[in-house]
Amino acid sequence: MARHVARARRTRTERTLLGLEFGTAASALGGGILLALRPDGAFLHADPHVLQRTPFTNWRVPGLLLAAGCGGGFLAAGVLTLGRHRAARPVAVAAGTALIGLEAWEVAFVEFQPLEAMFAGVGAAVVVLALRLPRFPEPQSPAPRSPDSGFPDPESPATR
Repeated sequence: MARHVARARRTRTERTLLGLEFGTAASALGGGILLALRPDGAFLHADPHVLQRTPFTNWRVPGLLLAAGCGGGFLAAGVLTLGRHRAARPVAVAAGTALIGLEAWEVAFVEFQPLEAMFAGVGAAVVVLALRLPRFPEPQSPAPRSPDSGFPDPESPATR
């Protein structure tokens, strides 16, 4: 017999946050992988000369960092938010703050591009929305069961 567990509908805040988290994860993973595959930047028309004020000589390491750090961070935040895990809020705040920091670093050491301003805004929106998330409860453990009866163990402290 299938058992359906009723879950509360997602709030507008949750739905918006999930869209930003998974959308940013997809962008960072895709862009980072494309940069790592073609470190000359050809897939994304990214000129390697803009890296001259950075420690990088081509786009391979920045691409890997983008995919793993930003893509992985936002993917983790999205999965936690989707599962309404208690760590969703701090992970989403960390991912959003890191994205703001990344974009500030790019403006300071690479060059300003409007896309950086947009992603800094996405990072800020993620932080704000994550702070508005409800506090998800700790998962509850079921009462221990007697191995032979299928009913709670009467000697268990949880059933006294």
